[in-house]
Amino acid sequence: MIQQYGYLDSVEIQVIMSLLKIIDNPSNDIALVTVLRSMIGGFTDNDLIEIRIKNDKQSFYASMINYKEKEEANQEVKQKIENFIKKIENLKKEQEYMPLNEFIWKIYIDTGYYNYASLMPNGVLRAQNLKLLFEKAKQYEKTSFKGLYNFISFIDKLNRSSNDMSGAKLIGENEDVIRIMSIHKSKGLEFPVVFLCGTSKKFNQRDINQNPILMHQDLGLRT
Repeated sequence: MIQQYGYLDSVEIQVIMSLLKIIDNPSNDIALVTVLRSMIGGFTDNDLIEIRIKNDKQSFYASMINYKEKEEANQEVKQKIENFIKKIENLKKEQEYMPLNEFIWKIYIDTGYYNYASLMPNGVLRAQNLKLLFEKAKQYEKTSFKGLYNFISFIDKLNRSSNDMSGAKLIGENEDVIRIMSIHKSKGLEFPVVFLCGTSKKFNQRDINQNPILMHQDLGLRT
């Protein structure tokens, strides 16, 4: 179950949020490596090790820049770096004039990540989680706090405070399933078949036995 550790900790949300973070600030090493190792970046662990070994005193983004400028560097890795940096630079320009929710949806489509997540295990739920992030961004755009940086800060505060957002739900109100409900939440007649459980138990008369006088809002006093 991918929701076990919370919505914000799910793989698909981590990857997209990491991508948003490096669009805002490519020097964020953790976010950058997260994206590089995903299908969006397409880098292998060996690629990342090779880049880092040759430039271990700088940010990872600076290491990538230096690596691609070296003539003796692996040409395949250099091409990956050039393609990735170009992709990030284009996204950085687009986010300056696009509404945040439209920008996030464009990322889903342009990178192919939405379709990719849909084909992963629990793909239907992962796709719904990505849609939910899009909806959260849409709601956030209606507030006085706008922009990519503020949205990232908002999500990070939620994560740090453990006030995680609720993940997507795959079962709607009209789904043909068995529901376990308390009596005070259900109306009974809304379902074609109802099992009323626990009716063999006796009524709890503790209040009656302990208190000689009971007050009822409609019936008044009872002794």
